[in-house]
Amino acid sequence: MTPAPRGPRGAGADTRAEILSAAANVFIRDGYSSSMRAIARAAHVDPALVRHWFGSKTQLFVESLRPAQADDPRITRFATIPEEELGAAIVEQFLTLWEDPVDGVRLRTILRTAIAFDEVAEAMRGVLFDEVLLHVLLQRGYEEGDARLRASLTASQMIGLAVARHVLGFATLEETSRDRLVALYGPTLQHYLTGDLGPVA
Repeated sequence: MTPAPRGPRGAGADTRAEILSAAANVFIRDGYSSSMRAIARAAHVDPALVRHWFGSKTQLFVESLRPAQADDPRITRFATIPEEELGAAIVEQFLTLWEDPVDGVRLRTILRTAIAFDEVAEAMRGVLFDEVLLHVLLQRGYEEGDARLRASLTASQMIGLAVARHVLGFATLEETSRDRLVALYGPTLQHYLTGDLGPVA
């Protein structure tokens, strides 16, 4: 059950949402080194209230910057997409998020931070891997060991593309259209997601 907000807030004030909004702005502006106290100041709440809602800075970082929750329609739709279209659909949604003026900034902040801080990388693996890719494959009836391998291969492609395009700044990839990237990456992801991966080692 979600805890009831504490502190001097007006009736009906969505304190948790206000903290998340303030945290996103602070993390994007000042980076992961920002303190919970600084975020509390930006949200105009007591620091204890921030810790009441979010037990750690890592949890707050991930929750404030993640572009979608597990029940977001953009994610849940993967459960009903025809199997032969799954690879292209995942690439398309991935690129759409990265090119969004709000979500793209958040994702770049997450990726750069995950490269530098192990605790953020671990938390984001849980979001991208467990909540999205692995969940989709398990829903489709794949055995867990097989699903984990397929999800890992798929994630490696998407993260590699994100690093090359949005962190290292590979100019050719930056200039390549979304449609062409879907056409190029879609078949590879489709193979990882649904194809024959050969004998188990």
